[in-house]
This record gives sequence, structure tokens and C-alpha cells, in this order.
Amino acid sequence: MKLIKRLSIISAFVYLTACSTGFGFNTNQNDSQTQKQISGATADLVKPKLKDFDLEKDTLFDLMVAEVAAQRNQFNITLLNYIQQAHMTRDPEIIKRAINAAQYIKDIEAIKEMALLWSEIEPDNIAAHQLLAFQYFYSKDYQASVEELEKILNLEGNPRLDTLALGSQGLPEDEKREIIALFKKLYASYPKHFLLPYSIAFLHKQLKEYDEALTTLEPVFTLAPNFSGASVLKTNLLYDQGKLKEAIKYASKAFDKFPSDHNLGRLYASMLVENKQLDKAEDVFQSLVDQYPQAPSLKLSLGLVKLENHKTDEAKKLFQELLDAGLHANETNFYLGRIADQEKNYDEAIEHYKQIKDSANYDAAIERISFLLAQQDKVDEMMTYLHELRAKDDKRKKTLWLLEVKLLSLVQAKEKMMDSLNKAIIDFPEDDQLLYARAMNLDSQDDLEGMESDLRKILDHKPDNAIALNALGYTLADKTGRYPEAFVLIQRAHILEPENPAILDSLGWVLFKLNKKEEALLYLLRAFQGYQDGEVAAHLGEVLWSLNQRTEALEVWLNVLNKFPEHPVLLETIKRLAPESLEKKPINEELNSSNEDNDNSKVDSETP
Repeated sequence: MKLIKRLSIISAFVYLTACSTGFGFNTNQNDSQTQKQISGATADLVKPKLKDFDLEKDTLFDLMVAEVAAQRNQFNITLLNYIQQAHMTRDPEIIKRAINAAQYIKDIEAIKEMALLWSEIEPDNIAAHQLLAFQYFYSKDYQASVEELEKILNLEGNPRLDTLALGSQGLPEDEKREIIALFKKLYASYPKHFLLPYSIAFLHKQLKEYDEALTTLEPVFTLAPNFSGASVLKTNLLYDQGKLKEAIKYASKAFDKFPSDHNLGRLYASMLVENKQLDKAEDVFQSLVDQYPQAPSLKLSLGLVKLENHKTDEAKKLFQELLDAGLHANETNFYLGRIADQEKNYDEAIEHYKQIKDSANYDAAIERISFLLAQQDKVDEMMTYLHELRAKDDKRKKTLWLLEVKLLSLVQAKEKMMDSLNKAIIDFPEDDQLLYARAMNLDSQDDLEGMESDLRKILDHKPDNAIALNALGYTLADKTGRYPEAFVLIQRAHILEPENPAILDSLGWVLFKLNKKEEALLYLLRAFQGYQDGEVAAHLGEVLWSLNQRTEALEVWLNVLNKFPEHPVLLETIKRLAPESLEKKPINEELNSSNEDNDNSKVDSETP
């Protein structure tokens, strides 16, 4: 029986690989834990237990072909031969090998075919029905899936309904409701099986039917008082309803009962963090770490809570332990970088940030490295760093250009910024962000022709770009005499975004230029209500001043000048129209004086 033993090696290889790749249905979710549960649940079903059997000549040949094909990674041939022999021999062990090969190449129909054959040959085999139930579920034949689940219940097996419920998260609403109806029908026949109401409640949660979910879940606590999963689900339901304090209170009692449930503990601790109960959250994570010292994610969570709780040294120690062990390197480097950053150890921070590979914190690390280099007057080094990244990362190329431009603007390296913008636009000639950035830079240099050219390039391919319409219209109104043209552009922007304060300001300003002062005032008042910026204040005050409402103009100007004492547009406007208001008295004193004058004028006007 050497051949059987050799075949067992192949089967084991295929099985292990299948386990690693997973099997079952596409849940369309990012919950890795759920995926692991699903794949683990299904892969367990077909572990081969080899037995000796007599091999006919043709069977022996086909199995040898299957073995050789597997060794050559030709798993389609392997599967074809196993399936053929499975039908010929009707041997469960060959069927299982066929299933393993089908799992590996993700041939769903082949898995289903073999599962049907297996359940036909061994009608009392729970694993066969379980596998078939999962395949029907994957194929969206929910009625057939539930029929197989019922067979498992009749055989007093575990139908793994919770795994199916988890796998339903990415399904459309109508399919979820179909599954709920089928599960409820099954529940009516098996009222003591606690996973049925639990799974139904989980499905209701997915549909955001929280009250229905809580009601459905309640019997589980009586049917299975030691099932901690129900407590996790109830906590989630309370939280999803916005009942944070109630959820925390319930989770506290549940965690006392199930102190070893790390899912419950994580959930409880995360809610405590959200509720600013950092000490309690720290205690929960510490208890979990003590129970599961080999679970690095728990230690990472504990470190993050300590960091949030300003226990920097303790957090740093935990992160360093993980890093030294080669665990969670991206996360620990990021947070160790942040700590060094906060402590102004910039070189150390940069070194940590540079160790981060493509992960959730990768972009943030790049931005921080670049900022720290620019902040330390290492502009050329910053530009070289970003250039090297662009050379090997096309996906982030535009983002890296924009970052470079932003930082060069921050350090006021105007020539280098313009050079970078020009190079970036060569790479991305129709990019709105880059064109707009260059247009604004050209505007600051009074290159109106260049600015207009870039903005019109944007409008050529995006004529409804409200930002570009407004920018061009405002510049024409403010720096040229092309007021009618400016009005048309700004009016188009206003139709697109009628409540945008910047556009309201532009519309008011161009109307003022067109000598429509009363109408201009209405728009500028609305703009000022939405955004009390120095430039808006300058425009509003100038219109008020032109309408002889000079006290009101001074009040607007001087109030905003208190907030933005160096605002160039506001200062220019006041110096041009009311220089004495800046020269005679301090701003606050002048404002008070103006208010008094205003009160007196009102009295005078009311006196017969």
C-alpha cells in the first residue's frame, strides 16, 4: 500500500493549502476574524481519514496521474481525475481528495458535486451535509442550504448557523430577509437550538433592526447561559443604538461573567476609551494580556490605551517589546515614531517612520517624514525623499507631488514650489488639484494670464467645477475691469453651490463692482454669517462704507481685525478708507467709541 501512503501525502498537501486559502462564500467584508471563522469552519469538514482499499488498474492509473499533476501544480488535471474516480469507486476517501483539490482551485461547482455524492453515499455523515449546506449558501440557494442544515439538526450535529450569519454581512437586504424567514421557520421546529435565535438576531443587526434583534436574542440567555457570544452581540446592539453608557454598564457585568472572552473584553475596553474612561479600559486590556500573553494584538491595544492615557513611557516599553519580537512592526514603528516626534527627537522619529511598509499608517508616515525634514530646513533632502518614492510608487505619484507642493508652500520656497508644480503637471496635465494650485501661485505673482490659462484648462474638461469658476470670476472682478464676464462665472458657481460663503462673497464683491451696492450687501451679509474671514469682512465693510453706514463698517472691520490683526486685505481696506481708525486709538477703544457714536446718532435721529 505504498501508493496509498504516497497519495495521502498529496492529499495532505492539498488539504493544508486549501485551509490556508479558505473556502466558502464571498462575504464582501473586511472582517479578517470573520473570514478565518468561515474558512476554518468549512475546511474542517473534509479532513481525509485514509483507509486501505483495493485498487482496480484504471483507478490506480488515474490516481497516479492525479498525484503527478499535483506535484506539477496542475490541479485542474488532479481534480478531473479525482472526480472521475470518485464517481467510479464511490469511495468517500477519494471524494474527500476531490473536494480538497476543488477547494484549492476554488471550483465551487466541483465542491458541490462531490458534496452531493458524499451525502448520497453517507446520508448520516454530518460533515457531508455541512459542506453541502455551505455550498448551497454560497450559490444563493438558501432554501436548499436550510434543508441540509435541518438534516444536521436531525442528526444532532452542530449546523454552524452563526458562521453562516457572519457570512451574510455582504449580502443584499432582500437576501438577508429571505435567510431570516428560512431561519425563523427552522427555529419554529427546533425552539431549543440557541444558535437559531442568535443567528436571526445577528441578521437583524445587519439590517439595523436593533429592537427586533434584541427581542430575538433574549431567549439565548436562557437556552445557553454560558454562551458568551450572545453577550457580545447584545453589547454591540446597545452600542449601535447610540446607548453608549447602557452598553458599557451591560458589558461590565458580562465581562465579570466571561472574563476570558477577548472579543467581549476588546469591545468593552473600546467603549470605555470612547467614554474617556481610560483607566478602566487599561485595566480590561491588562487583564486580557495577563490571560493571553502570546496575543500581540492585545499588547498593542494596551499600549495604545496607555499612550492615550499619557503613560508614554509604559506605552513605549510595550511597543518596543513588540518591535523586538518582530510583531506588529508597522504599528509599533508608527507609534514609537509619534512618541519620538512629540519629544522632539526628530531624527529618531524619522527612522521609525521610515521602517513602516505599505500599511494603514504608511501615508501618514510619509507625510510626517516630509514635514519634519522641511521643518528642519532640510528642503532638498525632503524633495529627494519624495522623488525617490515617486520613482517606485506610481499609485501615490500625484499625492506625493501635492504633498511636496504643500510643504514647499509652508516653508515659502516659492521658486522650488513653482518648479515642482510645473514638473507635476507634466506628469498629470489635466489634474484639477495641481492646475488649481499652480493657478493660485501664479495669482500671488500677479501672473493673471497664466492663472486664467490654468483655471480655463480645468473648466475645459470640468465646466461645472464651482471652485475654478469662483476663483476665475473673483480674480477678474478684483484685479481687472472684466466685471460682466466675472459676474457670469461667479453666478454659475453660485447656482452649483448656493450656500458656499466664498462664492457668496465673490458674488457680493462683483455686484459691488457693477455698482449694485444694495444687492451686493445682501450676499456679503450672508457670506459673513457663514465665514467671518478677514477678506469677507473687508468686502462687507467697504460696501457698508459706500452706503454711508460707516459705523457698521467700522464695527465689522475692527471686530475681525481683533481676530486677524495682520490680515493684509483687511488692513489695506481700512487704511485706504478709514486710516484714522487705526491711528487714533487702540482697536478695542476705537470700536467702543464707534458704538457710542452710533448710539448717539440713533438718539439724535429719533429726536423730533
